[in-house]
Order: sequence, then C-alpha cells, then structure tokens
Amino acid sequence: MKFLKPGSLSFSLAWKICLIQMTMVAVGLTGMVLMYGDRGAAYIDWKTSQSVAEAIHVEGDALRVDWDAVNEAVPDRPATFWFAAADEQGRTLEQGNVPAAFRPLVQQLQHVEPTDVRTRTHGVELAMRVWVTEPDGGRIHVMLGGIPHRGLWRQMLVVIGYLGGWITLPLIVITLVVAPWAIHRSLRGVNRVAAQAAAIQITERGRGLDTHAVPREIVPLVDAFNAAVRRIGESYDAQDRFLVGAAHELRMPIAILATRIADLPPGQVRSRLQRDLGRLSNIAEQLLDLQRLDHHRSQHQRIDLAALTGEVAADVAPLLIDAGYEFAVEAPEAPVWVLGDPDALHRVISGLLQNAIAHGGGRGLVVVELQAGGVLSVSDEGDGVPEQARQSIFEPFHRLRPSGSGSGLGLYLAREIMLRHGGSIVAEEAASGGARFVMTLPVV
Repeated sequence: MKFLKPGSLSFSLAWKICLIQMTMVAVGLTGMVLMYGDRGAAYIDWKTSQSVAEAIHVEGDALRVDWDAVNEAVPDRPATFWFAAADEQGRTLEQGNVPAAFRPLVQQLQHVEPTDVRTRTHGVELAMRVWVTEPDGGRIHVMLGGIPHRGLWRQMLVVIGYLGGWITLPLIVITLVVAPWAIHRSLRGVNRVAAQAAAIQITERGRGLDTHAVPREIVPLVDAFNAAVRRIGESYDAQDRFLVGAAHELRMPIAILATRIADLPPGQVRSRLQRDLGRLSNIAEQLLDLQRLDHHRSQHQRIDLAALTGEVAADVAPLLIDAGYEFAVEAPEAPVWVLGDPDALHRVISGLLQNAIAHGGGRGLVVVELQAGGVLSVSDEGDGVPEQARQSIFEPFHRLRPSGSGSGLGLYLAREIMLRHGGSIVAEEAASGGARFVMTLPVV
C-alpha cells in the first residue's frame, strides 16, 4: 500500500497506534494478574508442563518418555516430581509418586482436558496441571506436579507471554491494515485541496482553498494559506494599478516628445531619439496590454498573422533603414489565422524589430520570417545572445549589458503577452551568427 511507506503520515500513525496498543495490552494483563493473582499460591508452570507433555509419545503399544527432553524442561528435577499420562486408546504411563488426592483422577485422565489446580498450602501435594498434546498417534493427556512455583512476578510474565501474543499480534495486524486505510480515507480531502492549490494561477487572485474538504485540525493551515493568497493578490493588484497608472501618465509626455522630435532637422540625432522614444512608447503600451489581458478586457479575435506582420514591417521599416539596416520580410501569401489581441501582438512584433535596431550593430540584414504553422522569427546580424543568457533575458529588468540602453522590460513583456495568447517566445542563434527571436502562436 502506497500510504504505508516509511515517512508517510499513515505509516507513522499506524506504528504509534501499535505501540500504544501493545502498552495497553501489557498494562491490562498486568492489572489482571495484580487483581486476580495470588502471591502465595503455588502453581505448575505451563511452559514446563508443555515441554514434559511433548516429551511423551507412543512407541509400539506403549507410551514412552524422552528423558533428555524432560531433563531439559526440569533441569533440577526434585524427588517430589511426578507425572501420569494416558491416551484415548487406554495406554497409560506413570512416573514418581502421584498424590493420593489425584489417584482417582488418574483413572479418568484420558477424559480430562487442560486444567490447572493452585493452592496456598500443600503446594507439593496439591499443585497440579493437566496438558494435552496431539501427536500423530492420537491425543495424550498428561498430569504433572511436585514442582510448584510461587510468586506474582512469575505469574505476570507467564500471563503476558501466553495471552499477550494472542491479543497483541492480531491487534497489530488489524491496525497495520485498517488504520492506514482509515487515515488515508480521512485525508482524501487534503489531496483534493492540494490539487486546488496546484491549480491556482496568478491571474486567479480571488481563488482560495475549500476549508470544508479537510479535517478540522487542518482548517487553520488552509485558512492561513487563503489569507496569504489574498495578501499576495492585493499586492499584485496594487502593483498592477501602479504600472497601469504609470503607463497612462507616460502617454502624454511621450506624445509631446514625439511632436518636438519631429520638428528637429533630419539627421542622426533625430533618428536616435525617434528609436528610443519608439521603444519607450512600445513598453508603455505593452504594460497596458498586460493589464487588459489579465482582466479579460481585450476581446481575442481571429487575426491574419501574415497581414499583421506586413503592417508592422511597414511601420518599422523607415526606422530600420534610417538606422542603417537592410530589411526583408518573408511571409506566405495565404492567411495565417490565429486568435488574439491584434494591438498586443502588433506591439510584440514591433518590439522585437526595435530590439534588432538597438542591438544589431547598426549594419547588416534584419529579417522577419513567418511560417504557415504560426511561427514568426526576427533575426539580425549583430553579436547575438550568449547561450547562457537566452533564458535570463526574458526576466524583468534583466539587461544583457548592464551599461547598455533599455529598461530590461521589453522582452519580459513580450513573453508575458505571448503566454497569455497560449504561445511562446525563445531566443536562438541566427544563421548569420546574430540573434534570432522566435515566437510561436497556435493557428486556428
């Protein structure tokens, strides 16, 4: 059973219950001896009786004794030791002086079942025990005495040794089977709540765990988890409100800067300012895109990705050419249909092209390639992205070159928008050795 493995709660509780049960059995039997036992009573030890009885067997037409076994069972055999044996076929055997009180019983010994006679006085004469064995030749009834024992402590050990096994072992077996099963059934709600916790997404900030599915002892833990989730959600909401507010506030200064830059005379300075302002504007709009996507305010619609790629290429081409790049677009003539927010996807593609402008080295060919399967790539002939940094560049505020320009948010926002469209974006090495960013969207 998988719930009975070491380290599991069921295993731990089952063994602790077993230890408790064994202790209770020992205490109960001890109490029984203390209550009903007699410190002064003489009795014949049951283990010795069993060993002596098993030493007697049928040989031919008579009963015989294995004296080696008897001497081992009663090593210091006193002269008062005696026994009588009879089987149910009428064969009899006696050893020692059977007390007169038991002489009549010897005649009926084959009919006597296991019994015990104890006495506080005349222990040698009256203490007696009958033991019955069942060898292949038939049942043999053995009565013996003359070796009395006294003492409560020995009685206690005898009772615990004899009855403890019959009570404790079944309890342990039942506990190891029933207790883990019962514990596992009781904790089924915990597994269900664990599945709920694993399914919680950052976009589901109001979602908590079901407190009715778990035992009462675990409810405080679930309540604490729900409270932590609420606090995290409130923190994210506050952060979102700040970012959205900042993005809105940036729109007006960006528009004013765009107007003033447009009034500058053509040249390298104006081109550089226009590129930097375009990236800043793109990041502000992507922040708004994320907020709309998170709150389902944008309606996903069927988009021709080929047409959208052409529109973006037309918008960004002047910036690429002014920056000294050659530009090529490779896209199928047939539509490539995807589901999504056209404005958000437009800004992702535009951001990748602006990234190529900023990091492509100011020379070479920038290529936008779209495949019919919904795979779009943007590659340049710059220095590329080192292999060890191809994952970290998508983290927020990460810059490939700490002293370089950029906010470190563009690729992070692009990845988040792609994830919310059910797609992905990765960085690779272009055939020319530069950077190649590949975004994949499911086609419909």
